[in-house]
Amino acid sequence: MEGTNLFESAMIRSHRTFYYGYFEARVFLPNARGVFPAFWLEADYDIDGKTWHPPEADIFEFVINGVEDKANSLHSNIVGPFSEKQYTYADKNFLLKFQNLYASEDLNLGWHTAGYVWAPDKVSFFWDGKLIYTRNYQWLRKDGRLGPPAHVDLNFAVGGSKWAGRHGIDEAAFPQAFKIDYVRVCQFTESDKGLRQCGPSEVTPDPKQFGYTATINDMQRPAFLQVAKVAGKQVSAAGATLATAVPVTVEIPLKLPADYPSNRTLQAWIVDEATRTTVTAASAKLAAGMFKKRDDGTDVLELSLSAIQRAGSYVLYAKLTSEVTNDKGERQVLPSPVTCATVVPQPQKGLSCRLVALKVR
Repeated sequence: MEGTNLFESAMIRSHRTFYYGYFEARVFLPNARGVFPAFWLEADYDIDGKTWHPPEADIFEFVINGVEDKANSLHSNIVGPFSEKQYTYADKNFLLKFQNLYASEDLNLGWHTAGYVWAPDKVSFFWDGKLIYTRNYQWLRKDGRLGPPAHVDLNFAVGGSKWAGRHGIDEAAFPQAFKIDYVRVCQFTESDKGLRQCGPSEVTPDPKQFGYTATINDMQRPAFLQVAKVAGKQVSAAGATLATAVPVTVEIPLKLPADYPSNRTLQAWIVDEATRTTVTAASAKLAAGMFKKRDDGTDVLELSLSAIQRAGSYVLYAKLTSEVTNDKGERQVLPSPVTCATVVPQPQKGLSCRLVALKVR
């Protein structure tokens, strides 16, 4: 907005998360004092629903402030203690003191491909297929344990007093764009079904040199499965039809990973589609012996919710919550990450699931 010194920012964040892999994006960088686009990996929720920082890996940050950082420089770093001894290789144009690549020409004159290998014990950054550095690194939380899986972020910010905007913003040069042709993520495998290239990319690093062996592909999450019956009525692809003033008894199918923590509470609630308000809810703590087997062998937990008193369209939701301690020693109740495999369209990964649509008459 003109005269307010405010600029819109935007971010693309992957819904899927990863442990390790090769990350690649083809980008066209903006050209104005004050721009700040970035391509990075950020820790998602852990198994308890808690977020951690660090870990974070900044594949690249492109800042133009016109003085310390110009259009021929590119920053690449991980968030954590810094030591030049962590680097096992660095290109002559990558200055370790600042973790900056300094090119012979401006980097926003055409399309470029940024590549990043994230292995269990090291990371390697590539620019247009050329190795810029390799450094030792582990994806650890502040307490030294393995961090949550990462989602992929690409964002375009403007200004800020500490870095991109410290010498002002060239407003006359706007509008500006951070163009992204594609983002690809591939994970290394020893299977003979694996391919040499990540998609059609011509700059995929040599797996023999930059590959790794790791048992972790992603964090295992409980899965909410398709509900078969609600209030004794069979659920169809369209959902279930109920009568008013009838208690809503539902068997919620849930697949838990092996060794999943037992200190969880299952919560279910019904939302009025017209008003977006919750009309009834119930909960139960997970405990041994509470589950029973459905005819197809699926584990289910039965909950009874109060009757819906008004005709209309509703949706049954569910989630798992956990009690955790934050950094201040305070107890918190957080939703735990889950996957959703139900007839109601929704993202596969989330903190709650839409289980079934309900028509009440």
